[in-house]
Amino acid sequence: MKKLFLLPFLLFTFNLLFSQPQQVKLVNFTVKNRLPALIDNWNNTPGSLLLVAQKQPTGRTESIRLVLQIKANGNIICGNNLATAPPVDDFTTRTFATAELTSLLSGCRELKDGNYTICAQFFNIEKRPISNELCKEFVVETPKDADYAPPTLIVPENGKVFPEKDLLKPVMFRWTTLVPKPREAVTYRLKVWQLMQGQNGTQAMKANQPIITKDVANITQAVVTNIITGPCKPPYLCDFTWSIQALDKQEKPVGRNNGLSELFSFSIKGKNDNDTIPFTQKMMGGANAEFKIDSATCLKKENGLFKYHIWAHYENKNTSLDNIFLNDNLAFAGYPANPNPGTGLNLRNNIRIKTGSYNGALTMNDILEASSGTISNITPLPASIFTPALLAPNSIHNFQFDYSTPTNTPVQFTYYGLVDDALRDKPNRNTRNEIDSLKYPPCPCSACDEITITAPLTGPIQNNGSGSLSFTATVTASPKKVKRIKADLVYFDMKPTDENCLVCNKESNTFGNFNTATTSNPNFSGGITAGHSAQFDAVGNINISSGVPINYTVSIPPLVSCCNATVNFCIRYIITFEDCTVCNVLVCYPYSITGCPKP
Repeated sequence: MKKLFLLPFLLFTFNLLFSQPQQVKLVNFTVKNRLPALIDNWNNTPGSLLLVAQKQPTGRTESIRLVLQIKANGNIICGNNLATAPPVDDFTTRTFATAELTSLLSGCRELKDGNYTICAQFFNIEKRPISNELCKEFVVETPKDADYAPPTLIVPENGKVFPEKDLLKPVMFRWTTLVPKPREAVTYRLKVWQLMQGQNGTQAMKANQPIITKDVANITQAVVTNIITGPCKPPYLCDFTWSIQALDKQEKPVGRNNGLSELFSFSIKGKNDNDTIPFTQKMMGGANAEFKIDSATCLKKENGLFKYHIWAHYENKNTSLDNIFLNDNLAFAGYPANPNPGTGLNLRNNIRIKTGSYNGALTMNDILEASSGTISNITPLPASIFTPALLAPNSIHNFQFDYSTPTNTPVQFTYYGLVDDALRDKPNRNTRNEIDSLKYPPCPCSACDEITITAPLTGPIQNNGSGSLSFTATVTASPKKVKRIKADLVYFDMKPTDENCLVCNKESNTFGNFNTATTSNPNFSGGITAGHSAQFDAVGNINISSGVPINYTVSIPPLVSCCNATVNFCIRYIITFEDCTVCNVLVCYPYSITGCPKP
């Protein structure tokens, strides 16, 4: 009889000691059946996760922890555990939204396509379960891009031959939409290329810059004017090719073949059934042209020279009857020969040099001549592998270039008028000039451009626990020698993790001041001159390229025990050099106060 009584008693005692009632009830756990692969995107997906939990009124729980894990095939993929789960504030009924739940999924960033289970369960401070485990299944499936067929070209039809007069008018281009038609907005980009000798359409598309680029949104047609931009004379042909590319709102291609249609071609039939358009080969005339500086920007001084970026243009005025043909390989009586002529393929904006000599190897001095300094880095606009071969009446060619000069006085640029200008019958036609002067914009002082100043920390910042931070910064400056180092503490900010961490304190000397400032370098003497300033004067002129250590203590406001805070402060180092040049640099030093200060 004793044995029969003992066994039930032991079972009752075991259950009493080791079993726990469900002190928290998982009322509802909602998980969307399909979720994005990126966990961060769950916050932007309506109805991703929602957990509702209810604590039993008679249950006593301390330091409740919620464990949330993602599993696949019975194995834990990611999530937290009893060691990493943060405590949950006491509650009666609480709803855990998506953002709070995803923050518990440590180690989870992106899931592969597949089937998953996400499980939630509460535990107490003894790491024993106090709720049932509730699991939900979901699927991750990356959406596949729609298989769009690219646009189909319609007009001009492939191989169409335009009479010259028709191509001088506005030309309509038409094409079809992507198939199927996307729901999102689509930009259709039209490009037209002019072929050159020896090229087919594909080669022209890859090697040449388009002569036309035009974007239209959600429509399948565009009107283009002024397609003829150059003579149909070698190396240019009277043949053109065009295509359409479909792009999304981020300008990424949409559909097969990078959203590109096939290539269509068209050509021009000139007058009298000739295959070329007869352009009068005239050079720009000074009386009918204008050279003008539009604007200038001051750049950083280089190698002791002032440098400016300049925008300019030249225009064939509407009083001209001829197109201006720009070819640097043509000879003109009465003008100095081009000392560096190009071949037929090397068409440049050549308005001829004023004198018969070039400035070194600079190719731009055959376009403009400066009264002083150097012209370089010219860039025609719009960019193309060939600069425009001609300028029609009342048309403009824009370009830009850099100009470097040792002085900051205004400079005069000269544009040289050529044959067929209004003075062509005058004996002094070779001296015909168009002049434009450049007014320099204000340039900042560049005395400190070649100066380098640094002040990194040497070792970590130390919190001495009694209201100040200690640290050492090594100040370097080069290439000049130094007369004085000044340090101004110009910014101080301290943010506790909790607003109740700062004690009531109105002593301003604790809010970011220098307590001490010293240096071990024997060539400098000095220290604090004011609460926020320190100064060290050199014995003579000293090279500090190897560094001068400065030891600081900076006051900080007191904190309540066991409070953390983030401190940011900035020191401006002002260096006076041997030639009395004064340069400065601002250096900021962040620091985090963590843990409890030692008593």
